[in-house]
Amino acid sequence: MINKILAGVSTAILGVLIAAVPNFTPLQICELCQRMAMKCSWAAKAEFGVGVLILFLSILLIFSESRDVRLGVSAALGMVGILSTLIAKVLIGFCAGDCCSGCTCSPLTPPVMTGLGIAVAVIAFINVIYLLQKKNT
Repeated sequence: MINKILAGVSTAILGVLIAAVPNFTPLQICELCQRMAMKCSWAAKAEFGVGVLILFLSILLIFSESRDVRLGVSAALGMVGILSTLIAKVLIGFCAGDCCSGCTCSPLTPPVMTGLGIAVAVIAFINVIYLLQKKNT
């Protein structure tokens, strides 16, 4: 009982942070990049969608009674956490303030988004391991 609440609430908080950091915080992308439709604006939109997906999966994890459902949702959360990391670094990427001369994007946005995605994946995969061991004992 406590593991699904702990894993669910922690990944839900991280999902909200993934959705909010590049869009609504001091680490958000600059207006110039938004107007010019630079890669960081598309990455911020993608991360918003991924963050909302993580939030919904976390809510499902909290309210699921079946161990098998929680195992599947935790595995999905781990994969979505990896997707969030890949969006921030490989698939789209954030510009870190070096895309053009007038860009004021924060250089901290890419590592923060990478860390949040990795944190979601680690928490989810730890929960998967816990649930697999729970079945075997």
